[in-house]
Amino acid sequence: MRVMSGLARGVNLKVVPDFDTRPILDRVKKSLFSMLDAAGLLIDARVADFYAGAGTQGIEALSRGAERCLFVEKRRVAATLLDENLVKTKLASRAEVRCAEVSAVINELLRGTRPEAERKFDLILYDPPFLFSREDSSRKANEDEMSRAGKLLYPNHARLVLRYEKKAATPQPAGLEVVREWHDGPHAFAFYKLAQTPTQTGGEA
Repeated sequence: MRVMSGLARGVNLKVVPDFDTRPILDRVKKSLFSMLDAAGLLIDARVADFYAGAGTQGIEALSRGAERCLFVEKRRVAATLLDENLVKTKLASRAEVRCAEVSAVINELLRGTRPEAERKFDLILYDPPFLFSREDSSRKANEDEMSRAGKLLYPNHARLVLRYEKKAATPQPAGLEVVREWHDGPHAFAFYKLAQTPTQTGGEA
């Protein structure tokens, strides 16, 4: 596992050595971040890496020119490796690491205790360990969390990028709309933007 491009290109990254983590393969990460780069979603961007693990995706974003990245990961062992990876890549000064539940951090940001510039994002990397299969009883709760995360996006250009299991139907969180989908082997990615309100589309409020 390594940084694919940018300031920290080629630096090897530590990953969590357990079966509860599914680190993104270098080949898949390279393709994903080439798409994000081409879409202008990285340079000077404010990024959130939710369910960050050891931070391989958020670190890639910082290496490729993102301004700041908020990493959220509840497991202490993973957050420790994330801190080590940030030091190793010399990107720690542009990062904030929160060892906490993603839902709790989302709720805190939505309550507006920080300035808007510190609680809105151009890009949210959303790579949860839970499933979105239709038969999974937690699917609705998972989509609700995504919906709340979407409220942290800047309007128009910002994106939330979800990695989920290819066999699942594409999640449809309220307030977000899918603008792109991409499959690579067992991996599925959905790119979301804030859904337009009736006022924005010229309809009745």
